[in-house]
Amino acid sequence: MSGPTISLHIVVAGTRRSWTREEKRAILAEAESTTASISSVARRHGLTPSLLFCWRREAWDEERAALPAPVGLPTRDESAPGGAIEVELANGHRLRAEAGADPALVRDLLAALLDR
Repeated sequence: MSGPTISLHIVVAGTRRSWTREEKRAILAEAESTTASISSVARRHGLTPSLLFCWRREAWDEERAALPAPVGLPTRDESAPGGAIEVELANGHRLRAEAGADPALVRDLLAALLDR
């Protein structure tokens, strides 16, 4: 038989690509520094805008986790004679200062609990 021959090549490629932390940071930096839209930066790198937004949210979460624990608002302990304040930190530490406590000592203790 003579005639045209047809060759068929099937290529199966994974749809997932793994990006290194450095690649993600570089793409995020490009998205922050350019006046182009997030969508255009994503298309340029072959990813979806939603993935780029997800990476940005993860980067913000990492930055937030690296910040020192915030100080809770002091509460007044009405049951203590003479009054007292209690400060509860986000990391679980609690500082209770009775009325008349040295303010400099309280400040230094808070700084130590916050690892500053």
